[in-house]
Amino acid sequence: MFELPDVMRMAQQMARHAAARQVVISENVAHADTPGYQARDLPSFGDVIGNGLSMRATRAGHFGFDAAGAAASARVDTTATSRSPNGNTVSLEQQMMRAAETRQSHDMALSVYASARNILRKALGN
Repeated sequence: MFELPDVMRMAQQMARHAAARQVVISENVAHADTPGYQARDLPSFGDVIGNGLSMRATRAGHFGFDAAGAAASARVDTTATSRSPNGNTVSLEQQMMRAAETRQSHDMALSVYASARNILRKALGN
């Protein structure tokens, strides 16, 4: 009876995905000097929802977007442009750009959620 509208549910999932991606980015930055470390990344949110699966979560972390599940669903970044002499593929510049993109995605998800919440409040007369 008190289900969230689909747009709000999608915004929540987008925010969770951004948070999980931020965790992976921070792990990459933390391992920037670790010999042999391979940079990792999550698939984009569009790839996750574009595969035809229904986005109905049955429990928290169902889609692997919670921070605890970020490490499990992250994969080695095949777009790494360079490898340092010690075999590390982390580029701090690339990680900072991804962090900025991720922050924008999170901000957009929060804006969509807030707009939907305001529309819902107006419809209910509050």
